[in-house]
Amino acid sequence: MDDPIEYLFGTGDGATTSWVSAPDADVDHDGQLDAVTLDFDGDGRRDDAMWDTDADGIADTVALDRDDDGRPDDFYGDDGSGVWGERTARSEPDRDEPPPRPGRVADPAPPPEPPQPPEAADTIVVSSDLDGDGTDDIELVGTRRGGVPVAERLYVDYDGDGRFDRVLVDSDGDGRADVSFDARSPRFEGR
Repeated sequence: MDDPIEYLFGTGDGATTSWVSAPDADVDHDGQLDAVTLDFDGDGRRDDAMWDTDADGIADTVALDRDDDGRPDDFYGDDGSGVWGERTARSEPDRDEPPPRPGRVADPAPPPEPPQPPEAADTIVVSSDLDGDGTDDIELVGTRRGGVPVAERLYVDYDGDGRFDRVLVDSDGDGRADVSFDARSPRFEGR
């Protein structure tokens, strides 16, 4: 897998931060890079990994090396909040056993899907050129609920190149962004 891997971190209150990195580890030992190494457990060593077990470009398992032997010991999934607190049934085999293959054990629940696009007649789009250079810097996309406009996505061009670089998504309609995607993310839906 040469494509970048997206992974999310959050505090559990709905706000998450999305990261995209090139894979640099082969957790399942199949010869393909399928994970991004980092220090997830805070021990000062980059020996943990955000693992994309199903090769969809989004990390679905964190693999922790708690005893610092170079092999993952504990595996956790994310409930969509970015906390990674759901222990999974995955386990690393002894070195004499064949390596695990993705899909042989139950995968953690997938992150929540972004809202489906509304009917074209119900879509509200509001754009603004904040710096006066003639190109839109932000764009709100939403629908009407009970006659009231409700923003669902905010696209932002933060480097002024005329292309949106980030989208903030309010998937539950509470007026706060629940997740943010970089334009490199497989879940970024450009306008």
